[in-house]
Amino acid sequence: MDWSRTKSIFIIVFSILNIFLYTLYLESYTEAENFSVLTESAVDDRLAGDKITYPDDLETEPGEESYISGTRKVFTKDDVLVEDTRVAVEDRYLLNVAFNEPIRIGDEKNKESLEAFLAANVYKGGDYVLWDVIEEENKAIFYQEINGKTLYHSDSGKVTLLWNGEGEAVRYEQTIFTDLVENAQNKDLIPPKRAIETLYGKGTLQQNSEITSVTLGYSVYVAVSDDTRMFLPTWRVSVELEDGSTADYFVNAIKDGVIEFNKPEEEGSQ
Repeated sequence: MDWSRTKSIFIIVFSILNIFLYTLYLESYTEAENFSVLTESAVDDRLAGDKITYPDDLETEPGEESYISGTRKVFTKDDVLVEDTRVAVEDRYLLNVAFNEPIRIGDEKNKESLEAFLAANVYKGGDYVLWDVIEEENKAIFYQEINGKTLYHSDSGKVTLLWNGEGEAVRYEQTIFTDLVENAQNKDLIPPKRAIETLYGKGTLQQNSEITSVTLGYSVYVAVSDDTRMFLPTWRVSVELEDGSTADYFVNAIKDGVIEFNKPEEEGSQ
């Protein structure tokens, strides 16, 4: 038997097989790419048909982020910065402070004034960002920032500040996460456009609305223990509705899927 000839035949056969398999791979890859383009184009057409607009400069490759874990701080009266106060610690994690002498905020409707007041008078107040001012209740809500990103709608990383009719702060409530640790493994983020498509597919976005921004932050994902929570990278999609009001919607930035903030953090994952 001519082994040299047989060896050559085997090489030729395997080469042809490899070429055939590679051709199949290229065809399937091209079909998948075409399907993706068609799907995105179809969604764009439907968004346009419903007169839903979004920014032209959305990131197409947002990169990677990691899960982060944090521990709920157990407060003591020593954590109060202002001396002339009445202090109560509720359920270990909630600090409730009332000022015996109200403190002038500056401009209670101004973001910079409110955040400056927190930084000067509240434990680690510079770690919070203003979320909302409820004028009829003389109240402002702040959420903790983690790595420069807002921790959305967390009752365990929050400050509520209240003032009187003269614009003087009278009381605040505070919770905060400490000992923040990043997961060693980064995860790919879904693009902001994908978050919009997810909301649209769920019927969340209304006709004649304008998506004004898509911002990356975090949300509480799961309770690791009584004290520890894990945070998930989360897209915040801010929308101006047809009547001029605004709304925020939230999408899991790693696994996709709409996030609804309707469960206590202690219940576990959202």
